[in-house]
Amino acid sequence: MAISFRIKMFKLFLCFVAALVAVKASGDFVVLHSPNSVMFNGNEEVEQSLLKEVLAAALGFTVKLRGIWSGISITDPFRLPEAVVAVAIEGVDSLDIPKGKRFPLNVNEVEETTWQALRERLEERDNDNTLVRISLGDGLDALGQSALGELKPTPIDETSLRALSLGKEEDKKFLEEVQLLHAIANKAPSAIKPDSKPDIYWLVVSSLRPILDTYGSNSTASREALSLLNNALNVIHDAFIQAYDGQVLIVAFTNDATKVHHIRSVTLDRQKRDAPDTQDDQRDEKKKIEDEEDSNTSNNNTSTNYSDMNNSTANSDTRDDSGISENQDMTNMDIYSNTQNIGQDVTIRSRSKDYTENYPIIFNILLWFGVVFVFSLFAICIAISQMDPGRDSIIYRMTSNRMKKDN
Repeated sequence: MAISFRIKMFKLFLCFVAALVAVKASGDFVVLHSPNSVMFNGNEEVEQSLLKEVLAAALGFTVKLRGIWSGISITDPFRLPEAVVAVAIEGVDSLDIPKGKRFPLNVNEVEETTWQALRERLEERDNDNTLVRISLGDGLDALGQSALGELKPTPIDETSLRALSLGKEEDKKFLEEVQLLHAIANKAPSAIKPDSKPDIYWLVVSSLRPILDTYGSNSTASREALSLLNNALNVIHDAFIQAYDGQVLIVAFTNDATKVHHIRSVTLDRQKRDAPDTQDDQRDEKKKIEDEEDSNTSNNNTSTNYSDMNNSTANSDTRDDSGISENQDMTNMDIYSNTQNIGQDVTIRSRSKDYTENYPIIFNILLWFGVVFVFSLFAICIAISQMDPGRDSIIYRMTSNRMKKDN
């Protein structure tokens, strides 16, 4: 009893540690701008694995997981955002952004996984969307000719810096990323041409964490870095609102990949520790069953040879039946696996057709013409059914006997 009690207490302790690590891995999800057709309300926590559903729903896509998060509501499905601009800030837990609607974020996956899932969701419908992911940590040389065209960041004015310095590698990388954000903001209004197709711009800031680790989160250098980042986010905010005439959803969120891996490792360790206990319980149950079978076998040995023959015949029939049932199970498993493979092939091939840009125009013309025609025909039928010609009408005069005699 004492050993089992200790094991239970140890499991409870592991659950507490896992929950504590999960709480520490929480971050921020901030909505910097959303059009009037998409409203964000409340302060409910959202998991990062659901961000792809939230952003896809804001663009008008069907949500695959319903009823999970109630922080978003669509008020006007005919004026949805034409683009989503997401800024992922790696290595930090919270964002000190004064503006925007803030939600607690449970970071349970890395940002690149979220990006890949969202990109695949849009590519299933149309392959002609603008889907851009820019990792600012790669630098201007690695980016080259981006989807927005050639980016030309302005030189950094070192005299405007208070605590950061271009002479330090961590500071220089962060300042270069901030300048790239400004360059993207300068290029966006002229390079972007809205075409009523949903677009995604995914920007990744990765050099803020080294600043916080080097100087401390409450240092003057860290506060200056956060101020520069907030200024760059404001510039991005204004530029994309101008480019899409306000019909754009702009968000920023934190992502600490190290803590995501830590949570997964703790969960796997728990599963590995729980597995031996389950195996031991299964061995004990199996041993008890074998002991009972041995006792039954010893009792059956006192019976007659005739009963032994009957028992052996029954056992052979049972084995034959079990062999048939095993073959049926194997056949069912093969059929099930073939069904799965067929379903996977269908899923891969069932992509929507590519339509021209004139398709929605022609569709709307035919739709509303059909609606007007049906209602007009219905009104004419009702009018004819309720018509009373009377004696003075042209119908009565044309059908009178006197007119027939005159003719």
